Amino acid sequence: MGSWFKGFVLGVAALLGLSTAGEPPAASMRAYRDGSMLYAAVEVEGLPGSDLARLVDSSFTVRLRASMWAGDDRAEAFRDVRFNGLRYEVRFSETGGAHSTTDPKAAWAMASRFGLIALGPVSSKSFPMAMGCKVTLELPEDEGYDPMVVWGYKPAAAYNELDSLGLVPYY
Repeated sequence: MGSWFKGFVLGVAALLGLSTAGEPPAASMRAYRDGSMLYAAVEVEGLPGSDLARLVDSSFTVRLRASMWAGDDRAEAFRDVRFNGLRYEVRFSETGGAHSTTDPKAAWAMASRFGLIALGPVSSKSFPMAMGCKVTLELPEDEGYDPMVVWGYKPAAAYNELDSLGLVPYY
């Protein structure tokens, strides 16, 4: 589908009130560790929602970008969700791999989970420590349009405070 047509569809939907800004979904974040590294696992709950599902079903590639931090260390990961008319494809930034399915619920379940993203060496952390994440929406192939209107221009976010390393479970 042409870029101009996608823009036209988004504009008409917003103008007619068919697509209204909503609230971002809830996000949760948990810390894990191994012998040397601290990791974060993030889940965005309640995806996709009707407006986000319509974007993907109308051939947009939607990117969920998770930006995480723990102390001074930062990390990013993303999931690209695409529908080609027959199958949903979810691409993972950490591995470069992709999974495809005909079930939209399975595709969104894969896209909503960011597991064990490295947030730096445990030895560099001092406690208590703040950690958090923000998940935003992008259209990597159609950068002229901002899909964050679906979430009212607010990211899905989570925030935790870790009192000590002893409270962080091993994965």
